[in-house]
Amino acid sequence: MTVQRKLQFAAFVLCFAGLFAGGLSLAHTAFIASWNEQQLHRLVRDTLSRTEQAIDSAVMKMSDVVFSQDTSCATVDRMAMTRALYGSSIMKNMRLETRDGTCWSYEEKNQALEQSIAAAQHNRTKNPGYSLFSLGFHGWKGLGVRWQYGPEKSIIEVLATGGLLFAILPVELRDSALMQLTLTDGSSFASYAPRAGSGRDEAALIIFEEKSVQYPIAISLKVDSVALAQWNHSLSPLTSAIVVAFGLGFGVLSARGMFRSTSILDELDAALANGEIRPYFQPIFHLESRELLGFEMLARWIKPDGAVIPPLTFIPLAESNGRIERLTTELLKQAGAQLGGLLQAQSHLKLSFNVTPDQYLAADFVDNLTAQATKFGLPLNSMVVEVTERQAIADKDKAAAVTEKLIDAGMQVAIDDAGTGHNGLSAIHALGANYLKIDKFFVDGITLDRKSSELVELLAALAGKFGMTVVAEGVETEEQIAVLLQLGIRAGQGFVYSKPVPATTILAMAAKAVAPGRQADGGGSQLRSA
Repeated sequence: MTVQRKLQFAAFVLCFAGLFAGGLSLAHTAFIASWNEQQLHRLVRDTLSRTEQAIDSAVMKMSDVVFSQDTSCATVDRMAMTRALYGSSIMKNMRLETRDGTCWSYEEKNQALEQSIAAAQHNRTKNPGYSLFSLGFHGWKGLGVRWQYGPEKSIIEVLATGGLLFAILPVELRDSALMQLTLTDGSSFASYAPRAGSGRDEAALIIFEEKSVQYPIAISLKVDSVALAQWNHSLSPLTSAIVVAFGLGFGVLSARGMFRSTSILDELDAALANGEIRPYFQPIFHLESRELLGFEMLARWIKPDGAVIPPLTFIPLAESNGRIERLTTELLKQAGAQLGGLLQAQSHLKLSFNVTPDQYLAADFVDNLTAQATKFGLPLNSMVVEVTERQAIADKDKAAAVTEKLIDAGMQVAIDDAGTGHNGLSAIHALGANYLKIDKFFVDGITLDRKSSELVELLAALAGKFGMTVVAEGVETEEQIAVLLQLGIRAGQGFVYSKPVPATTILAMAAKAVAPGRQADGGGSQLRSA
């Protein structure tokens, strides 16, 4: 590999590695964003659930203190009130209110709390006997749970709810988030804000909210979008190293694939220039008399070391990269030099060669082909242009006009691979071809499958109605020949007669066929009468 190509290869490696890393980065960012949102939704739901559980616990504790509607400050067990508060950091005090007066679990007076309870706005729960209200005074917020257990009798539990939001946010988000627990009336009974304050642009905050189904409470979490985007985004050194390694690996493999494709295309150009792609010829013969009727020209890429590149490797490459016309021209040039004299001497022999539908419909196709045939010494009346059925003919009217022009010039046209492709009966009807070549796929089945033989018989009968000569491709056994003859088919091509061979072998076959006392056009007359 030259220094220039090495530099190109390195550039491709870096380019593909960058694309891989960029794609992975986008995927990683999207995944982390989704994961972060799921985590915060879960955090909000869990906090709301803990708040509901605290209220549930308060309700149960109140029922432990109040045994009946007769419970009053005079009859209540103060120790029971105090015990009800034990074991919970959130339950701070309990207050009993009756016509006879008010009493607390703890006797110390809290004037600010008393005023807050007196001014409270109650929010009803699903159970009409219970209500919730926010409590607050300077430096403190809480939640009151009230149970109306009798006429003018109620018990209130005071919950210190600040702990519900304590240290639940990830450390990375604590300076960039706001949290708040509120009642239906909009009053807040617990909140969190960073010490730096909340002077943030509301439009830059992403909001996560949940409402309780059981109680008239809701939770709101607002997170700065920039901080959220950075949370969990950084990769560890090990992960970064793995990404780089995979990126470089992907880059190397991709660059190799591209260079391999470019290399094969370069080799194809060199092979065309150096004559490495050569014509081989497979005989077309009369099934009954076994006389040589012509031959189909096929491409073989033979490297200087004798290695043979299969046609399926380079023919599609030539078609998709604008080399097919050059390849066809090169093969016709060699065929003219090798077999032009034979075709001029034995005019009944036909030289068939394949073109794609795109070639067939190209502007000046007939004029260019006529000029090339004349230049290369190929008689026009010996040439048969085969149009494959494996690719669609885009414009059948134009194709019919091309066929007519070819026939006027002395050439003939064949539909190749009949029955296997895109064009079907419409091509047989519209193209106006001289030959119909039945694909090997159907010939293989005529001795095994009645449907195949019936289809071949149908194609042969249809071709006969349009004045076309039928050629069976891929004939490999004498049994197939016998069936084909029964179906009225007289011409074939396949290994039973010969595999594709170089021009020297065709010349030997033709010389053997024309023995003293035999007419040179005998085989041709048999083909035309088939």
